[in-house]
Amino acid sequence: MKDKLYIVLIILIILYGILLSIVYNPVWVIVMVSAGIAYGFMSNIVSVRKLYFLAGASPHAALFAVVLSIPLAYYLFSGAQFILSIIIGLLLIYIVGYSIYKGINTDIATAVFVGFAAAGSVIFAYYVLVNYPIEFDLTALILGDPLLTSFSDALVALTIAAIVGLLIILTYREQLSIGVNRESAYLAGINVKIYDLVVFTLLGLTAIGLLRMVGYILEHVLILLPASIALSSARSANQALKISVLTALTASLIGLHLGIIFDLAPSGLTGLILLIYYLVALIGGRR
Repeated sequence: MKDKLYIVLIILIILYGILLSIVYNPVWVIVMVSAGIAYGFMSNIVSVRKLYFLAGASPHAALFAVVLSIPLAYYLFSGAQFILSIIIGLLLIYIVGYSIYKGINTDIATAVFVGFAAAGSVIFAYYVLVNYPIEFDLTALILGDPLLTSFSDALVALTIAAIVGLLIILTYREQLSIGVNRESAYLAGINVKIYDLVVFTLLGLTAIGLLRMVGYILEHVLILLPASIALSSARSANQALKISVLTALTASLIGLHLGIIFDLAPSGLTGLILLIYYLVALIGGRR
């Protein structure tokens, strides 16, 4: 019965997305659908692996990487700003993950990293605003605006969503085992380091690649709330994954639709809808 319900929901979401693509710019729909899929999967894996600390730090790494890549690309690697931001952001995420892996206290490592990234972001953002003409306003990185995205942005978002979804589906059982008991996963022969690397890479790729579309502020919400909603209502790990993706996806489409109708930020409305979902799930779970 529940499988049939999921199928019906997926069909309705597809029809809703097609309708929005016909009525409005299909690029906007592709971007929001891609963001919903990517963050729905990532939110669940963050919850499964108990990586809330790293998830909270990833938007800071993304913002720092993007603003730092602008002067570097201007002087050294013309036209490679996006690739540079991905490389810088992933290196930062790897450093934090490796520090914690080597025994540094999670709270201390995260606090030091967030402080460094936040200060660095402000310094380089100010430097860029004063000294460089850039193609898009840096405020878009903070607030996010999918309505300003291009077709190439949509292709990037769609590629990231496909990579994230595929790799998480293929490694979900192992990630779940590691999240339940890391030592037992080692004893079972699971190469934990490889699966850690997969999670860190996907987290950095999602945060950096989708930063301009959803914004620095809302990334914190999108990476944490879908899984929280799923945990309030799901009865199995597989069900939690489905609920996480579906809630993020529906919130993204509804947020886009309402944003266009009322001339408000689609990213902000998506976050508000996810919060409403969470409150409803929390109340329903208690009853």
